[in-house]
Amino acid sequence: MTHPPAAPSSLDAPTSGSRILLVEDCAPNQMLAAAILGSAGHTVDVVENGRTAVAAVARGGYDLVLMDLAMPEMDGLTAARLMRDLPPPLCRIPIIAITADSQESDRARCLAAGMDDHLAKPFDRAALLERVAHWLGRVAGLHAMARTPGTAPAAATAGVEMLDRATLDQLGADLDAEVLADVLRQFADETMERLERIAAETDLALLAREAHTLKSTAGTFGAPTLAAAARALELACRAGSADEAEALRIAIPDLARAAIDAYRRAGYLG
Repeated sequence: MTHPPAAPSSLDAPTSGSRILLVEDCAPNQMLAAAILGSAGHTVDVVENGRTAVAAVARGGYDLVLMDLAMPEMDGLTAARLMRDLPPPLCRIPIIAITADSQESDRARCLAAGMDDHLAKPFDRAALLERVAHWLGRVAGLHAMARTPGTAPAAATAGVEMLDRATLDQLGADLDAEVLADVLRQFADETMERLERIAAETDLALLAREAHTLKSTAGTFGAPTLAAAARALELACRAGSADEAEALRIAIPDLARAAIDAYRRAGYLG
């Protein structure tokens, strides 16, 4: 088992060469995941329970967490909630659940605990590396936009995946095509109205409330990059980080417009 690094790093992580915390109590799974991630150029530290994982993240230095759920001393759901209570930027580290529990209800429990994604075990190399690259790239993109507010949507979202096709495919399976189109149009309209309130709002408590709702609806309707930015805004507001909240508040409208454009290009909106 390797040890956490001494000094923190930023969350502006590339999609390879990043430092990843693997939280897993099964030795064969540890070896497999570490080997796969190491072959892609990542540095992997391994801990065996949620309690140790929270302490490691609190010390800083990680770009992403892979979290098992059922572990001794502290389970993954509890650990994720505690990580989200850490001060910024530590509280915004991407957390991907890795678990043999693969039902939709299991994924919902993970998201409710503050995790970002859910990867079922046994996982293969391609699936693991794709999810890791996806989240590392998304965080790097969000931080780039926060540093350069007012960036044009096409430039701001270059290389960033705007739509979650799995979520949209599930919505398509659950809803009639016409109903899905109506729902997405309503989401787009409400989002544009919410953007006007976000652009005008300066009170951090009220801004956090708008960001919370946007986070929820964007995640529900398959706009994960927008949801991640809204969550970052909500956390910045609740932490009283006015400068960071302002940068995200300015960046989010471009993200929302880019997401709506992506719906149109994919044929979900007329």
